[in-house]
Amino acid sequence: MNFFEAQDRARRQTGWLVVLFMLAVAGLILLTNLLVLGALAYNQTGVLTFSPALLAQQFQWDVFLGVAAVIIALVFLGSAYKTMSLSGGGHKVAEMLGGRALSSDSRDPDERRLLNVVEEMAIAAGMPVPRVYLLEEEGINAFAAGSSPNNAVIGITRGAMETLSRDELQGVIAHEFSHIFNGDMRMNIRLIGVLHGILLLALIGYFLVRSSYFARLSRNRQSGGLMVAIIGVGIGLLVIGYVGHFFGQWIKAMVSRQREYLADASAVQFTRNKQGIAGALKKIGGGLHGSLLETPAAPEYSHAYLAKGVKGFMQSLFSTHPPLPDRIKRLDPAWDGEFVVPVKQSTAADIEPASEAAPKPSLDIVGAVVAAGVLSAGKMVDQVGNFDEQQVEAARAILDSIPPELREAAAEPFGARAVIYVLLLDPRPEVEREQQRLLEQQADPQVVQVCQALAPQRRDLPEAVRLPLIELTLPALEGLSEEQYRRFRGVVQALIAADKRVDLKEWILQRLVIRQLDEYFGLRKPARAKHGKLTQVKAQLQVILSLVAHTEYPDAQQAAQAFDVGAAEAGMTDLTLLPRDALDLNTLNNALDTLEQLKPLAKPRLLKACAACILHDGNTTVPAQELLRTLASCLDSPMPLLVKST
Repeated sequence: MNFFEAQDRARRQTGWLVVLFMLAVAGLILLTNLLVLGALAYNQTGVLTFSPALLAQQFQWDVFLGVAAVIIALVFLGSAYKTMSLSGGGHKVAEMLGGRALSSDSRDPDERRLLNVVEEMAIAAGMPVPRVYLLEEEGINAFAAGSSPNNAVIGITRGAMETLSRDELQGVIAHEFSHIFNGDMRMNIRLIGVLHGILLLALIGYFLVRSSYFARLSRNRQSGGLMVAIIGVGIGLLVIGYVGHFFGQWIKAMVSRQREYLADASAVQFTRNKQGIAGALKKIGGGLHGSLLETPAAPEYSHAYLAKGVKGFMQSLFSTHPPLPDRIKRLDPAWDGEFVVPVKQSTAADIEPASEAAPKPSLDIVGAVVAAGVLSAGKMVDQVGNFDEQQVEAARAILDSIPPELREAAAEPFGARAVIYVLLLDPRPEVEREQQRLLEQQADPQVVQVCQALAPQRRDLPEAVRLPLIELTLPALEGLSEEQYRRFRGVVQALIAADKRVDLKEWILQRLVIRQLDEYFGLRKPARAKHGKLTQVKAQLQVILSLVAHTEYPDAQQAAQAFDVGAAEAGMTDLTLLPRDALDLNTLNNALDTLEQLKPLAKPRLLKACAACILHDGNTTVPAQELLRTLASCLDSPMPLLVKST
């Protein structure tokens, strides 16, 4: 799967969705005008008829255009409202469906196993760890929601969490990660908005029919004709709205079905275990509750579930998911056709991977050096949005190497803040004393106490686990109140400014943490794709390439040579390496803010230029890898762990 092509294809499909939406609105305008003409004719003659001659007598352009304006306003405003209400991040959808956010420090064995699987896959894929929401449903189902990898959440039912084995659970989570990488989540939000706007006409018609105001009108004989006409309009709007909804369901099914086959195949690619996702589908087929969801909001997001989540005539006519036997046969051609009855799993021995007997590959998490020829710039970027069992094993090794005290602290809001503060403490005693003073003045006293307990752990923290540890804190930090977050944000900025300069590690931390949380708490709007070519962001590219060159090559001559290699990869040989002291915080942030507005197909060229710069001498260091993965994350392009297989 090419991540960037998938994202671009999803963006273009959104354009087609807009075209279909406009055609649907045009149909609604024609039908509603026909209904209004009929109501006018009835009000004049007292006879319900749709005679073309009589309707033509009632036709007036100002009425037609007025009705069109009202329909366009209602449908577009309804769609915009629904889309905007769900566009703040995947948590909006999960909460709409009745999901409960799982605490990262949960001690429940089932929840702990699920969280472990999500954490491993997120770190392997090189994306922030998504929050996990539990739906109290007996059926086996799951979904991914959000507008980008950086604000995605995973939702899963209790039935799936309790009855699937670890391998099956891993297959389901991998399936949902595929939807994240394929750009399906943004399309899903757009579909909800479109259908809500169309269905709004039916809701207005229902209101007209049931309104007590018109019930009172019925007592007035002189208003009888008007009352009948208005109720007729209401019934007509009900019919028209549901006709529009009918075609909306068809659009939903057309968009969704093939994406499920792709996500199933990607789940196998990510886990190298076709029996994982196949086993989950078999249990859906054999379960009493199947994959059905009981929440009233389930139909709105029906196209985004792992399997069919709602039942009814419309869903049967325009199914958003392929039949279970077809999906299973594609994954397991030797399947005998028998489904599996799901039973509650014993998680005590299943929190760790099920395949303990399999020898663990010797995974050298690239620390000091990547041997020449192991990776090229192109291969590094081709891995974006792709990972496999080697990366998952590497992620598990990283998680195991994090000191237990730090990992436990990262799982809850007080500790997560303390972990970030501790990672910002400077090794120079005079700077650390100033930072400690700032903490005592500005930070929550309880968090300061946790900081003091965790501070010794940072000295022996392996360099390669720093970035994953930061990513582990994000779900807990999203659990802060807005007031707590603003205070946390101010403390982070004060700690960074304590020595009156910003080093690379501090900049990476504030880009990853503050940028994502600012979007979550509504302090920053997500970037919009504007620039289709790197030539449009030439100055910003020069800044970032200079940062990459200076990060990997302390020697000025080597840095200049590496910079030229990166510029050539970007197709711009007239760029100039900027001096180190020109790369201040504002310059770096402004440059990356602009580069985040690149369109999907322009992003890989930027990342290849940075990777080519890093790999100029055939080697790479952890700081350079952290920088590259941070840049990729800011571009909503998750870059997996770099590992060497034996």
